[in-house]
Amino acid sequence: MTPRPGRTPAGRPTNRPPLVSVGGVTLDTTNRRVSTPAGGESSLTPLQAALLAHLMSRCGRVCSREELMCQALGYPAPVGTRTVDVHIATLRNKLGGALAIRSVRGVGYTLETRADR
Repeated sequence: MTPRPGRTPAGRPTNRPPLVSVGGVTLDTTNRRVSTPAGGESSLTPLQAALLAHLMSRCGRVCSREELMCQALGYPAPVGTRTVDVHIATLRNKLGGALAIRSVRGVGYTLETRADR
């Protein structure tokens, strides 16, 4: 069975490391949990975890909405970029300011640590 675009099938092999850390925030890609330096911990959906892992692996670099749709979320071609915007808004709430996901108008998003701001 072929997964629908944007869906991460269980057991899908990825080339991402099991733990990704940026600016004191750690993402457990296996269990889809993010922990902050303040001790907060949140569960993420598969799409939120994939999106955050993509941004964390490219910290400081601007990622276009199309790149995030295709490379992080697994869509074969970018459809409605509002999907990315909604997931980014949810991630911002779950991160609680530990990392900043900054909008780059007309382009996409970039992840910044507190030291970068």
